[in-house]
Parts: sequence; C-alpha cells; structure tokens
Amino acid sequence: MTRTHKPAVAIFGPTASGKTKLGVAVSKAFLGEVISVDSLQCYKPGSIITAKPEHDEIQNIPHHLIDYLQADEEPDDFISLAINKMEDIISRNRIPVLVGGSTSLTIPLLQQALKHHYIILGIMLVPQPSNYQQLIETRGDAMVKQGLLAELSELKALEKTLLQGERDFNRGVWKAIGYPEFSPYLDYDGVSDIKREVLYHQGVTMMRASTLQYGFNQLEWLRHTLTPFLHQQKVATISLNVTDKQFWAAEVEGPALSMANQFFHGTHSVIPVPGKASNPRVVCLFGGSSSGNDPSHVKAAKDLSLELHRNNITLIYGGGMTGVMGAAASALVALSGPSSVHGIVPAALAKFEENVTGQSHMSKFGSRTVVRDMHTRKRLMIEAVLNGGPGSGFVALSGGYGTMEELLEVTTWYQLGIHNCNVCVLNVDGFYDGLLDWVSKVSEKGFIGAKDRTIIQVASSAEGLVRCLEGKTQHSEQRRIEWI
Repeated sequence: MTRTHKPAVAIFGPTASGKTKLGVAVSKAFLGEVISVDSLQCYKPGSIITAKPEHDEIQNIPHHLIDYLQADEEPDDFISLAINKMEDIISRNRIPVLVGGSTSLTIPLLQQALKHHYIILGIMLVPQPSNYQQLIETRGDAMVKQGLLAELSELKALEKTLLQGERDFNRGVWKAIGYPEFSPYLDYDGVSDIKREVLYHQGVTMMRASTLQYGFNQLEWLRHTLTPFLHQQKVATISLNVTDKQFWAAEVEGPALSMANQFFHGTHSVIPVPGKASNPRVVCLFGGSSSGNDPSHVKAAKDLSLELHRNNITLIYGGGMTGVMGAAASALVALSGPSSVHGIVPAALAKFEENVTGQSHMSKFGSRTVVRDMHTRKRLMIEAVLNGGPGSGFVALSGGYGTMEELLEVTTWYQLGIHNCNVCVLNVDGFYDGLLDWVSKVSEKGFIGAKDRTIIQVASSAEGLVRCLEGKTQHSEQRRIEWI
C-alpha cells in the first residue's frame, strides 16, 4: 500500500510513568510496533537496572532497538538505525510507536523523522508530584526482587574485563542509575554482616533519590525543551496526568487511544464506545478568554466549577488559561484534581496564549491536548461529550465571538441530529437575552422550526444549569447524519 503520509506515535515521559504499558496498548489498537528511544535499554546486559520491558509486559508486540549494544559501546548510530526501522515498519503497513524519555536521543530522532515526512502524534505522560515518589519506590523494590544485586555483580565483572578495572560511571551500561549508588556495597569485601547491611540500605536509598531526581529533571526537560520543540514543529500533542493505577484506563489509556483514533482518521479505526451509565458525566464548556468588565462573570464560572465538583462532572474545554475559561478550569482542578479538566487547543492558539500569559502548560489547568487545527479540536470535544454518561452536554458561559460561534455550532449539530445532548447557557445578568430574542425572531420569520426555537436552554444559576443538563432532550431519536 502506498501512503500519502507516514503516521507515527511518540510516547514521552519520565522514568516509571507507564510509557511501556501505553506503548503496548497503542500498538495493539493500531497495528503498531514499538521502537525504544532509551539510551540504556539498547545494551545487552543490565535488563533489570535499565528497566527493559519483560516478556509478559510486551504482549507479543515487537520491540526494536533493545539489546543490540555491548556493555562498553555507545549508541552513536541510534538515529539512523531508528529511522531505518521506522521505514521498515511503515513498508509493512504498520505504525511505528516511539517510546522513551531519553533527553539525548528524542529530539534528534524526531527531527529526522519529520525530515522523512512522518506525521507524528505526541503523547506526553506527566506523573503528579504527590504520588511520583511512590511510583519510584515501587519500581526500585520490584528491581531488587527481580535480582538486581546479582545483575550488578555481573556488571562489575564486565567492568573489570572490558574497562580493565578502570571505573567510569559515564560510559556504557555503567551509566545506569543504580550501579554507582550500589558500588560501595559491591566493593565491600569485609566480613561484617552489619556493615554490608548498612551499605545495602544506603544503596537502596541513594538509588531511589537519584531516580527521583532524574525523573524530575526529565519532567523539566519535557516542559521547557521538548514541549516548545513540538509546538514549533506543529506536532499534535496530548498531555496526560498519571495519578493512580486504578484510574489508568480512564485518565491515560482511554484518552490516548481516542486521540490516536482521531489522529489516524480511521486508517486503523477504533470505534468510540457510546456513553454508558457507568461513564462519568462530561461537560463541554465555552466561554471568554477575557474576564469582562463585571466580576459576576468570573464568579459564575467559579460557581459552576463548584457544582461540577459536587456532581462529579468532568470538564472539557478550549484549553485557555485566562479569563472566564481559565477561572472555570483552575477552580475545578483545585476542587477535583487535574484529571477533572481536559483542555484541547490548536497548536497556533497554544503558542499565542503561552506568549501572552508567559506560562507553559501546568497542572493548575488540568491535562492538555495540542492538536493541529480547530476542526480536530471540535471533533474531540463532541466525542468526549458523546462518550460521557447520561447528563453530559454543552454549556456556554459569558464570552465573545468565539463563544457565540461554538455555541451556535453545537446548537446546529443538535438541530441536524448529530448529537442529542442538552445545550445550555448560564445567563449571567441577562447576558444572553439579546441572543435569545434573536432566536425567537428567526423562528417567527420562518428560518427555523418551532421545535428548534428552544434547543438552547437557559439557566440563571450554576445549580439550575446542572439541572438543565439532567433534563430530557427534545430530540431523543438517534443521530441522523454521519459527522465527518
């Protein structure tokens, strides 16, 4: 098959963030093969210390560029090998899935992939600081149980053979976190069991501390180096918060697969699951990037966030960090946590807003997806609402032209039968009276039918708006138009 473009997925994240798990899930869903972008997993020895994926983890998904270097070699030809492997995967009508967090290999590989005309979806995993240390400790404990100490002894023997006993923690596989930290333990040849025990516990503590610091350094690199690069190259990117493993499917794997499905536009289709009663309710929120002249508009946004929190409703919105929308998003994150808010923003607007606000994406505003264009944003927003539980819908707060455009578009979608979710406005101090009068006039003049006159429902309070969403929709029939 000849491709008009060459799609690829790239999964980034710090150590112990779940990259391997997500790489396997994406590969299974979209006929992919994983290319490890890791400067240590390429070594043949050191499977435990470099956290290579185990056989049961990879679930028969091919993993490439692992185990191909000797202990004292360097991955100098990694980029060319990776590009060749991507070309091989594409030639077999499969999808390259790049998985890793290497600060030295990632950007050079992406640069070459873009030069080779790959269209890349970036998925960034961001562990929350509150539980990241526990993830690191769990990873370290698992390594010890798997036989870390025996493996470290093997690496010491290789060091003596290949480096003539000249220790170098900046070379080959011995760069891996864990080997320097346990070196005093490995070097001890005394007879005191107490001393050996002390050195062992020191090694464990130092390995955890070094791994945690390395993870935080990777997060800083992701935020301040990789993210600007991806935006500059207009790479569609989704940022997902990693919290607790019990929420992995809902907060990480589900959104990632949904975004990948949209990215591939059905080339390797995964049909969105219709909303079920067990799914959380989702509100798609429109509103101004300005605060207006009256503080009542921002207050209404915060009041709505409180009601969403009380009713366990999640929010999807345009990703803004200012004005009415920024107030609603940050208030809900403060109440319900980062996973309660998902912003979707086109790359051009993301860059513009960051220049204006001087802020890159922060968990204060929840998770964020950067997409290529406005159409993609709108499609992902409606899919999120359609996949939400009963009572999901569209809400407009006070705003300007953009808010009106989005409100009238989802109203038109309802009229056409593309969706049957409620469309509600929070009419703060009569803000929407003029629009509602216009709708009445349009109906009177015969441009819309009488039943379509009340598609837009009105609430005067946050509590009333939530009740509005819970009400029965007027158009209960199935969608009549296939949305493209």
